[in-house]
Amino acid sequence: MASAEVVSIRPQQQDAERVLQLGTGFVFTAALQPIVRLKIPDLLAKGPAAVSELAAQTGVNADALYRVLRLLASAGVVQELQGKTFASTSVSEMLRSDVPGTMRDMVLWMSNPFHFKVWGELGYSVETGKPAVEHVYAKPAFEAIFGDPEIACDFNDAMSCFSRMIAPALLEAYDFSGIGTLVDIAGGHGAVLCEVLSRYPKMKGILFDMPNVIQEATCHICNLKMDERCQTISGDFFEQIPAGGDAYYMQHIIHDWDDEAALKILGNCHRALEGNPNGRLLIVDGVVPQNSEPHMSKLLDLEMLLMPGGRERTEPEWHELMNKAGFEITRIVPMKAAESVIEARVKR
Repeated sequence: MASAEVVSIRPQQQDAERVLQLGTGFVFTAALQPIVRLKIPDLLAKGPAAVSELAAQTGVNADALYRVLRLLASAGVVQELQGKTFASTSVSEMLRSDVPGTMRDMVLWMSNPFHFKVWGELGYSVETGKPAVEHVYAKPAFEAIFGDPEIACDFNDAMSCFSRMIAPALLEAYDFSGIGTLVDIAGGHGAVLCEVLSRYPKMKGILFDMPNVIQEATCHICNLKMDERCQTISGDFFEQIPAGGDAYYMQHIIHDWDDEAALKILGNCHRALEGNPNGRLLIVDGVVPQNSEPHMSKLLDLEMLLMPGGRERTEPEWHELMNKAGFEITRIVPMKAAESVIEARVKR
């Protein structure tokens, strides 16, 4: 009888531990913020270091720093050695500022106190269906983000990090051959567009974004020596999208908006492509699996709910949206990333 009781208790204990992990996940996110901001992973890349040395180099309290690093060591972020000394791990290597593929900027954005405030009001969004950011900051998401230079910097750096992650997977999955001019709508600093242009030397590019973004993007394009092949145009995609492209590319744009707003953007894309029988629209966004398997799009879907009020979409939802906008999806190309390339053409 005793052994039967032990067997019945174990699953319950495992479930309790799982609940505790889920309930305390935000603690690890918070712990990453100061460690990454202080560039502790960069310091540990030089070799193991005592916490007193790390504290002296970063100007923080040694005891508090030790307690944070001790927690992160339990998750494998760093390795704790004897004498309150810490060493790097494969995880901390991905948090350095000077390595290819670093996740540092993404972690800084996700662990920014701005996020904690907004995510703390998820209950408001569940009750109302409205973005929690407007409840917290009394303004739309992008006004709240760009209204604070430090928050805006973390956001822009994170989006560039996203682009660096996506570009290799995009170029591996999708063949851009045959496109004379590629127009990147709201393409930020042009990181992805320049990667595509580098791979396809005969292609020309147009980067279209808000005026303040285009100013910085122009410098980035010049530094990459792409200015002769890549034109920059400023504007608002809710008002008009420049004509003249053979293909229009949007990455993580449509998911920011509800269907009504998305249809305005897509309508402008439709007008820009009119008269080009071979023109295509390329949307890089998540396609939410219709099952219970883990997928990044399910997390991003809540980010869209809380922030700009948009959503991630399932394949049927994508077909319905594009059909309303006058497009026909010709194929959906999965990538070695959380996103897919949704290729569409104007319906005839």
